[in-house]
Amino acid sequence: MAHLQQSVQSGGKCRRLAARLQSHQWRPFGQCIKGYKRSRAKHVLVRAGPVKIDEEDLMQFPDRYKWYEAKFAADDMPDWNPGRFVSSNQEAPHQRLITFTAEISRERVPLRNAYKAAGQKAAVRINGGEERDLMVVSAPPPELVNNYPLFLCKGDIFSGETKTAREPTSVMADIQVLVCREEAPEVYDMGPDDLMSVGPFQGTGMDMRSSGIMAIFRYPTIVMFASGAGIATATALIESPVGCSTHLSPRMRTDVRLYYAAPNRTSLCLTDRFESWQEQYNVTVIPTTSGFMDAWDGDDTLVYDPETTAAVILSKH
Repeated sequence: MAHLQQSVQSGGKCRRLAARLQSHQWRPFGQCIKGYKRSRAKHVLVRAGPVKIDEEDLMQFPDRYKWYEAKFAADDMPDWNPGRFVSSNQEAPHQRLITFTAEISRERVPLRNAYKAAGQKAAVRINGGEERDLMVVSAPPPELVNNYPLFLCKGDIFSGETKTAREPTSVMADIQVLVCREEAPEVYDMGPDDLMSVGPFQGTGMDMRSSGIMAIFRYPTIVMFASGAGIATATALIESPVGCSTHLSPRMRTDVRLYYAAPNRTSLCLTDRFESWQEQYNVTVIPTTSGFMDAWDGDDTLVYDPETTAAVILSKH
C-alpha cells in the first residue's frame, strides 16, 4: 500500500487504483477460499451413466476381492473321510473298545471338524448307515503331528523349488471309542470288511481354561468323578498331551484322583490302564460299585483343602 501511495503522483491510473484498494474490505485468506469453493460448486454439473466393464481387464473382475480373502486350512475339503477298522476289545458286557484309523491332517480336515479336546464325540457311519455319535477314549492328537501339514498350508516353498500342483498331505491316527451294543449295534459288531466313514467331531469338548482349573498352583488337588461311559472322557482327559486345551499337567499337581463308579465289577472298563496312570500321570483311581459317597467317605488317604481343590464330574452326557 505504501508503494502504491508513493506512485499516485505518477499518473491518473495509479491514483484510481490506490483509491479502489483503500475502499476494499479485506478478509482472511481462508474465508476467501471457502467463498470461492461455494461459488464454484454452484456451477458444477455431474452426469451419471452406465459404466462399461472390460471383462479382459483383471482389475475389473467382479469377484476380485475374493482373491485376497483369508482362507482357513482345508476349508473346502469334505466333512466325511474314510476310516479303517483296526481292532475290537471286549471291556465289559455289551461294551467294546473299538479302534480305527482316521484322517487328522490339517490339510484334509478343517479345524471346525477336528478332534481338539477331551469330551468331544466321534461321528461314525458303517456301510453308509445311520450316523452314530460315540464317546472318544483316545486323547486328542498332539500338535507336532500336524507341523508339516500346517507348514504346507502356508504355501511357502524352499529356495530353488518350483511351485507345482500336489495332493494334500495325509496324516492318519488311531482313534478309540467306547461303544455300547444297544446304542450302536452296527459299530459294536463291525469288522475289517465293513466300510467306515468318519465325520466331524461333535461339540467343543471340555472348557478347562475358563473354569480356572488349568492353574496348577491355584488347584493343586483335583478329584474326578466318572460313572458309566464317562470313563471314556476321563481317559481322554488324563492322557491329553502337552499343548492340548484339556491337558491338566497331573504330574505337577499335589494329588489327582479319579473315583470311578459302576454297577458291578464286571462293568468296569479300561481297568488295564489304572496302574499305568499311577506311574505315568500320577493319577490314582478308586473304583467303586457302591456309589461316590461311600468311595469318598472310605478314602482315608485323601488330604485336601476345599479352597484349592477342583472337582470334575464326568458322565455319559
